[in-house]
Amino acid sequence: MADRAAVRRARLLGALVRILFATIVVVGFAMAARADKLDDIEARGSLIVGVKTDYEPFGFRDAAGDTVGYDVDVAAGLAESLGVKLVLVPVTSANRLQKLVAGEIDAVVATLGDTVDRRRLVRMIEPGYYGGGASVLLPEQSPIRAWTDLRNRSLCAVQGALWNRLVATRLNAGIEAFGSIRDAELALRDGACDGWLYDEAALQRQISSGDWPGYRLLPPDFVSPWAVAVASEGRLAIRLDDTIATWLRDGHLAALEAKWKLPPSAYLRDAGALWSAHDADGRLTCRRQEDGSWTLACRKLDLIEAQEVVGLAGFTLMLRDRFGIDVTPFYDRYHRAGLIEGLQVTLALAIAVLVGSIGIGAGGAIVLRRRVPLLTPLLHLMLTLMRMTPPLLQLYLVFFGIGGLVAIHGLTLSAFWSAVAVLSFYAGAANAAALAEAAATIGAAPQHRLKRTLRLAHPAIMGSSINVVKATAMASAIAVPELVHASTAIAADYGNGPVMMNILLVVYVVIVLAVAHLFTVFERRVLAK
Repeated sequence: MADRAAVRRARLLGALVRILFATIVVVGFAMAARADKLDDIEARGSLIVGVKTDYEPFGFRDAAGDTVGYDVDVAAGLAESLGVKLVLVPVTSANRLQKLVAGEIDAVVATLGDTVDRRRLVRMIEPGYYGGGASVLLPEQSPIRAWTDLRNRSLCAVQGALWNRLVATRLNAGIEAFGSIRDAELALRDGACDGWLYDEAALQRQISSGDWPGYRLLPPDFVSPWAVAVASEGRLAIRLDDTIATWLRDGHLAALEAKWKLPPSAYLRDAGALWSAHDADGRLTCRRQEDGSWTLACRKLDLIEAQEVVGLAGFTLMLRDRFGIDVTPFYDRYHRAGLIEGLQVTLALAIAVLVGSIGIGAGGAIVLRRRVPLLTPLLHLMLTLMRMTPPLLQLYLVFFGIGGLVAIHGLTLSAFWSAVAVLSFYAGAANAAALAEAAATIGAAPQHRLKRTLRLAHPAIMGSSINVVKATAMASAIAVPELVHASTAIAADYGNGPVMMNILLVVYVVIVLAVAHLFTVFERRVLAK
């Protein structure tokens, strides 16, 4: 009897659990159905849109400091169509999707190319509101005359730009992606790359500004539509779809193109004709079907076709689509290769900087202790300056400052070795001071002087070495393709910043623990004897 009662209780408990689970699911779906983004926007009375502020004429700051441009006018029109005011938030190519996924903004209008990968992450508004291709800004005397000449060439670029991956995979070009347009410009002027790969409209603007005498452009290629993006499906997405379609039909977007003195866009011309066309019955060719979608004739099938992915890649895509865990390197070969290369470069940087900083520290300590006339005071001043100046500023001074000076003579500085030199001297200055102070404390003791000096300076050198290994992440600022650079490139393309930053954290913790372990082993096996 007791066993039967236990079975009944177990069955009753199981039934209650199932009922509770079903109730939670139903309530969750009901809440999701009620919680539409458009409701939030209307209740708030404003549409928060991410736009660029460094990309004339699409989004930039005018003389009064106001954000203006083609994209800003598009954003203003979307807010007006919803009957709310517009709030602008500055974004970059590297963070626009991250801000959208995180809920910091309602929409992105920031020269965002429409791709399958981005459609997996966010809801791209159909149709696109503009379209453009890529071009390359080159010195006039460059031997590069066609896109096929870019194979095995080094190109400056901006992180998050659509063209970076396309040109790297299809033309086997080396992409040196910088965090901003300004840094990419400086690198090209300094001769750090063979050309600057970017949006054709932006580069046309650069040429016409007169700031680039002696430079030319390749003909545009990789033309694709630009789309407004929102976080997910819903009434907001449908309203914006309809608004953009109306603008293509009534010429509003073409008028904005003329207002901002943009060259005539083939995309706007063709899309305007397509979305204004009527069939034999007098109905619009591009119209809503019974299921609410646009007719297939007006959609880019290469952007909506299903992609069958199996194995580990399929499993990681399932994690992303169902749970929002986007571990991009497991299903994207291009970014997986980039992450592996980034890890290799980070390890090479760490080893080179450790060896360099310890060598510089030892040499500096010897000079400081021997008090060589002129040389010792000069070295002391230099080491003090190196310790007081932020390493990031030193990187910029060496790579862009000195790099710009030597570029006049046809020479270029390696970004990797510039980072190694700066970080080695930065940490080496601290090591030299620690060794010199330890030697002064030991004094002229005849026995085991070196070992005693090293033992006394060991904690300081260990701390300095751990810090400089972590500081190798700064090399990403000058486009060294190390781990941070590779991770931020993935986050810029897929908006999965939290996942990539956690991966980055784990890898750096392992590297730092390995360095600490090596110093501990050295102390126990060498200095403790």
